[in-house]
Amino acid sequence: MKTTRFLSLLTVTALLASPAQAVTFTIGYQKGGLPALLKARGTLDAVKAQGIDFTWTLFTAGPPLLEAANAGAVDFGAVGDAPGVFALAGGADLKYVATSETRVPTTEAIIVPAGSSLKTLANLKGKKIGVARGSSAHYFLYRALKSAGLTLDDVQLVPLLPPDARPAFETGAIDAWAIWDPFLTTALQGSGARVLKDHSGLYLGKSFYLAPSRVLADAQKKKALQYLLDALADTAAWANTHQREVIDELHTDLGLPVSVLNVTVPKGLPYNIRPFLPSDTANLQGLADAFFEAGVLPKAVKLDATTYQTLPSFLAARVQK
Repeated sequence: MKTTRFLSLLTVTALLASPAQAVTFTIGYQKGGLPALLKARGTLDAVKAQGIDFTWTLFTAGPPLLEAANAGAVDFGAVGDAPGVFALAGGADLKYVATSETRVPTTEAIIVPAGSSLKTLANLKGKKIGVARGSSAHYFLYRALKSAGLTLDDVQLVPLLPPDARPAFETGAIDAWAIWDPFLTTALQGSGARVLKDHSGLYLGKSFYLAPSRVLADAQKKKALQYLLDALADTAAWANTHQREVIDELHTDLGLPVSVLNVTVPKGLPYNIRPFLPSDTANLQGLADAFFEAGVLPKAVKLDATTYQTLPSFLAARVQK
């Protein structure tokens, strides 16, 4: 059941105290994370009367979401660690505005069929591995292979988005699949797949929130973005004490099985979001450098002050270091 509990943050009240002309703000989201939960709660529905019409567009992965953002079809989106770097390398005019920390190592994994003879990462040499190019799973796969002394050149990458990867995995067209939740848990429960390697012992990664520069240059769109970030922070605080409600609302809104959500929702706790900080560029720069050296990125990417923006009202309300 959707809740209409309105936000009580003073910063939000200040932002909406003198609304200008109506503005439409489109949020790109995926089947997981804070944006999906915010949509399921319906919190933003009440804002339309105050001059902001939030609309939603669902994507199966981060790369197509950011392509849409750069093309002007989306004003904001949450992705894993790799999509933003790939988008910047491709010339996208986007900026990081916030991030969420990943707390557990099991939200992403390389999986193999139940009866597969593959037992270790070393066994992946020469095998076909499905992965969404430019996704967080792509970088996770790179890190996992490197930990076993392998490179991306040692395997046969098959670029597949989740809807196409699942049947390829189940029919044996690929030997392994690097994938994230909720697709990960859905595959484990639905096909009896086995986890070959998760993030244990590796960098956990983060979720990143990006907006096109044109949004940040538009006064009304920027206000909507600031309101959205506060709403996400408020949703995170609520979700951490309402796990059952989170499962029920995501089940209703996304149609995901309760059995899947009973696994994936606890993995996301505690939900969190904070402004993007200068220190957040370090791991992203390492990702960019690694993929450029591996010949995956078309050009080198420099993560600096021109690639992010910290929004004052959000910073004042929710700074978490």
